[in-house]
Amino acid sequence: MKIKIVYILVILVSIFFSCKKSARFEKTPILLADREAPLGWIYLRIYEDSTFEFISAGLRNKTVYPGEVTIKDDTLFFHYIDSIPKAGSIAVFKSNAVAYINGSYPERIEIKLNKLK
Repeated sequence: MKIKIVYILVILVSIFFSCKKSARFEKTPILLADREAPLGWIYLRIYEDSTFEFISAGLRNKTVYPGEVTIKDDTLFFHYIDSIPKAGSIAVFKSNAVAYINGSYPERIEIKLNKLK
């Protein structure tokens, strides 16, 4: 009987810590934007902690460009950790779209969620 109680306690403690760990690493988005590309999708996710992910997802591959963002008025300044996508590192946003302005091509993605101040 004591062994069953110990097993049940071990299982409950394991479930508790696994749930707590996953909730701790989940980020809350404050801006979500995307658009369909010719062979995939372009995504932008900005989180409460000023981190972001610019994602270029194709049929066979997916490239994630992470970093930190600085927001000044209606302008987003992206500070990438590694490489910079061709869309660029500066964008302006309005109520319905984010438009990159300093890349090798113009990129405009539609905002789906906007909690920016």
